[in-house]
Amino acid sequence: MREQFSLDGKRALVIGASNAIGRAIAVALAEAGADVAVATTTPSKAEETAANSCANEIWALDRKGFAQAIEATDEADVGALFERTVGELGGIEVLVNAHDLPFARPVPETGFAEWRRVIDANLGGPFLAAKAAGQRMLAHGHPGGSIINVASVLGERGLANGAAYCSAQAGVLNLTRALALEWARDGVRVNAIGAGWTEGMAMAGDDESRAKLERYLPYRRLARPDEIAGIAVYLASDASAYLTGQVVWVEGGALSHV
Repeated sequence: MREQFSLDGKRALVIGASNAIGRAIAVALAEAGADVAVATTTPSKAEETAANSCANEIWALDRKGFAQAIEATDEADVGALFERTVGELGGIEVLVNAHDLPFARPVPETGFAEWRRVIDANLGGPFLAAKAAGQRMLAHGHPGGSIINVASVLGERGLANGAAYCSAQAGVLNLTRALALEWARDGVRVNAIGAGWTEGMAMAGDDESRAKLERYLPYRRLARPDEIAGIAVYLASDASAYLTGQVVWVEGGALSHV
């Protein structure tokens, strides 16, 4: 069983390692034995600094990797990231899409350009990355790999003022299922982690909103990023070799709440 959960020899890329969940996943994959490249979802200075800090943690574990700032909705940027990953790590067996652009606004006040930006960032980015990963995982001599999409609990449950964000997250869930069916016979597994409200997540809101959330959740607290990361290690490993097209919910009972 220990060997099944080991990621020794695997090469991983985590896009969105500049946010709390993505960072925790990237470090957990490295702790489990993988070499891990990390990337931002936008080329902002703040994201670049966070991604570089994550890469430092990976190097401290004596794993290979690098950090790269990209615009995750730009196909050329995404292609260049994958070329560098394959070039420096020698291949790719694991992709984690941890894209997350929070957005909350009433529909009458939401412009169509804003709608498209939220859909592009939260759904278009994972599509481009999964496409690039699939092309490489299917092309080499022994096809196979694991693609893990990090989605929000709001992909399953609506929220007032969250039409754009909820729609994008629901799209990630069905993108996961569709790709799993398309690539199953080639050994490429595609699964999702349905993350509940988590420490460090912008959608948790201010102190008052957070207090309301904690009263609502059965666990009476937000998730820790490392509680999400453990599922990613499982989905990246051979222990989940017969699992594809699934959403593993880590949400503290939120979806069971009436």
